[in-house]
Amino acid sequence: IFITLTLGVFLITTVSFTFLLVSNVQKESLSNLQTASNVLQYAINAKKAETLADASAVTANSAIVNAVMAKDNKTLENLTSTFLQEKKLSSLIITSNAGQVLLRAENPANYGDSLSSNPLVRLALIGQSSSSIGIQSGVLAPLVYVTSATPIMNASNQVVGTVIVSLTADNAFVDGIKNATGLDSTVYAGNVSSATTFVAPDGTTRLIGLKNTNSVVQNTVLNNDKNFNGSVSIYNRQFLAVYAPLKDINNNVVGMLFMGVPQASILQTAGHSFELTFVVTAILLLLAIAPAYFISKYIAKQLD
Repeated sequence: IFITLTLGVFLITTVSFTFLLVSNVQKESLSNLQTASNVLQYAINAKKAETLADASAVTANSAIVNAVMAKDNKTLENLTSTFLQEKKLSSLIITSNAGQVLLRAENPANYGDSLSSNPLVRLALIGQSSSSIGIQSGVLAPLVYVTSATPIMNASNQVVGTVIVSLTADNAFVDGIKNATGLDSTVYAGNVSSATTFVAPDGTTRLIGLKNTNSVVQNTVLNNDKNFNGSVSIYNRQFLAVYAPLKDINNNVVGMLFMGVPQASILQTAGHSFELTFVVTAILLLLAIAPAYFISKYIAKQLD
């Protein structure tokens, strides 16, 4: 009876300790993931500041200001011909004070349409610089853009036009986050992956254009504008993950940011502690049972 009770106490203690250890490791990992997701959000904000600075650099060029006032498309094209490549931007658009496109540096032949209904352009036309997250359709997947717009002022501080620059949150962006944090990340346009560190079995093809079908994640992040923290299945693997909303200038949720770590790697990290726990438990169990066994044999012998 004594041996059985001792064995039971040790087993219950060991199992309880192991469960608490796993639970604490998961909680700590989720806390670290939340910090990492803040890093990802910070990186998005840094891109907003970067595009805003690039747009301001264009507006500071007096030759561009004069060309905008003259609505000289050819001069604007010549002045900005190398700007996209130098700044590694996806788009550079210059408009008049009526919102009419005077130049698309990425496609100079396409101009003359109006962007007066664009929220960023409307703010720039009243003298306010602003940044936002935007979504555009792409060949393989929708694209998530960081876009900034600034007003172009003449010498009298009157708004004569606007500059809108955009930068794509592409695979290189999430790769940089993974290099900094060691965690997998994905940028979603709505619930469709736009850029990701996940690759297909061939080791090179990015898993973009795939929908996130987790209804709990979609409801929490896209519908209720809240972060989701927890365990999810991604490509048939269990991950501890954090999903955060991506918002446009009107504070509407237009996408999600994901950061996660495989649960298997968390268990591997805690594996040494598990091994140590069971070894110590086995030793203590032997130390407790051995004396009881010999004493019980001695008592039985005396009774005989």
